[in-house]
Amino acid sequence: MTWPGARRARVAAALSIAFGLAASVAFARAAHAETAPPRIVVDRAVVRFYAPETGGTSSPRFVDQRVLAFEARLEALAERPEGFGADYQERHVRAALDHHVGEEMLDSLAHKLIGGSPAARRPSDEDLARIEQDLGTALFERLGGQAQVEGAAAAEQLDASELSTILRRQALAAWYLDRAVSPLLQPTDEQLREVFRTSAHPFRGRPFEQVRSALSRWFVIERVRVAEMAFYQGARTRVVVIVTR
Repeated sequence: MTWPGARRARVAAALSIAFGLAASVAFARAAHAETAPPRIVVDRAVVRFYAPETGGTSSPRFVDQRVLAFEARLEALAERPEGFGADYQERHVRAALDHHVGEEMLDSLAHKLIGGSPAARRPSDEDLARIEQDLGTALFERLGGQAQVEGAAAAEQLDASELSTILRRQALAAWYLDRAVSPLLQPTDEQLREVFRTSAHPFRGRPFEQVRSALSRWFVIERVRVAEMAFYQGARTRVVVIVTR
């Protein structure tokens, strides 16, 4: 099954992944109940994709089962931050896959831009670390707290280094959008005050000065998500996604 194609094909592919992930989770839990450590993590690629931005057919990218399951849990948590996100559904898998592929494309473009830019224009390690920290904090706040996100990672047996890789990819994608598409990462005080007055943010009823930092993080990650999806919708016809069996 390849993508682009009819929406029916996309839904069928996502369903196939969702059912496969659910079965794997059930099997892993049963195995864990019957056996003790040592910890052995079995994983497999469930999606292969390529696009001009990622190097074309000669450089396919792969999405592993555990990572996609984790990202589907995050999509579920975005709808219900007070829950654990264990009951993710087909729409969460589809949204997670769209988000993952789009972010991989942006990450690849970021590396190309960094590699081709004069040294004076490249982001420093400190700049990228700050973006990663700010967006990571915003992600935790958006999804009900760091413990919720780490719990979702633990449920799929992702370790700290794998979670860090995902956050680093998010930071590079956001940096590329900010540099090459539209400024996103440093909203002005005027923008924040306008958002505070007019948007349906989670800080209603509290003074602006008290929530300014948290509001800024919320505003930035919301803008990044919107920009990522706009980029991916525009790039969709250039992407081929293959669900592996």
